[in-house]
This record gives sequence, structure tokens and C-alpha cells, in this order.
Amino acid sequence: MSDIQIENETLLQEPRYPRKGWIGVDLDGTLAKCESNPDPHTIGPPVPLMHQRVRYWLRTGREVKIFTARASDEQQRMLVEQWCKKYGLENLEITDRKDFRMVVLWDDRAVGVVTNMGIPILPNRLTLWQRLRLTLSILFHGHATVTINKAQLRGHTDEVVNFSRELVEY
Repeated sequence: MSDIQIENETLLQEPRYPRKGWIGVDLDGTLAKCESNPDPHTIGPPVPLMHQRVRYWLRTGREVKIFTARASDEQQRMLVEQWCKKYGLENLEITDRKDFRMVVLWDDRAVGVVTNMGIPILPNRLTLWQRLRLTLSILFHGHATVTINKAQLRGHTDEVVNFSRELVEY
């Protein structure tokens, strides 16, 4: 197995979700390519890495649902079902609702936050070196990953300290 194949397989396996439940994947801009002015009557081709990742999750027994606003309209839902069938993802549930079984949501518009703290995890918090590595990785390998570490949360020290004080006082 080549280094790129090993790297791709590792990339698909991370992150691991210990809790059982379903993984939500947004459609436009996440699983399917989307133009800046999307046409509601068409869905772009799959984003290769996300398509591979969803297929990997399905192969390994994870429950995956397409989480999209298109699910609220019957014609749009049918369009999504046709798209799924065309790209080998038939039988995926299509929804526009979260529930307590959802483990995680993959979405190009969502802002991640540090659990129970409200501190955003934003791409613009990446260092220049991290942005360069991401750009080069996408250019040469067609994909990239980002790991947020403690150093990137340094600008939020006050919020972390205040939150921990509130816990101790409680």
C-alpha cells in the first residue's frame, strides 16, 4: 500500500466517534460541490474526500444521514434521493432535523465551539504555517486535515479561567 493510500485511509478513520448514533452530513458545499450562487434545481458532483468518508462510515457500520434544508421540500428531497442513487449512496436517510442520537454534524457553514464554553473554533485562528500546510496539502494531495490544539485556544485564556472558577464555586 502506498504512503498516499495509507494517509487517505487514516484520514477517513479520523476523527473516531466513541458514542453510537448517527453522523449528520450537510449536502451543498460539504458532500456535494456547490457554486457561490447555487441553483436549487441541481446538485453538484460529490466532494471526493467527503464522498469517500461517508462510504467508509457506511462500510464500517456507522449510521449516516444527509442533513439538509432541501429535506423540507418534497421535490428537493426527490432530487437529493436521485443524487444519492447516482453516486452510490442510496438508502441514506435525508433529514432537516437533529435529535439526541446525532453524534456530530459535518457542515461547511457551522461554527464549532469548545463544549460547554461557547468558545468558537475558527479557521482564521490557524497560524500562517498551518494555513500554508493546508494549502499545499490540498494542492498536492487533494485533501487536508486540521487539528486544533491548546496553543490555538491561548487567546481565550480568560474565558477558560472564568469558566473553571464558576465550576469550582458551583
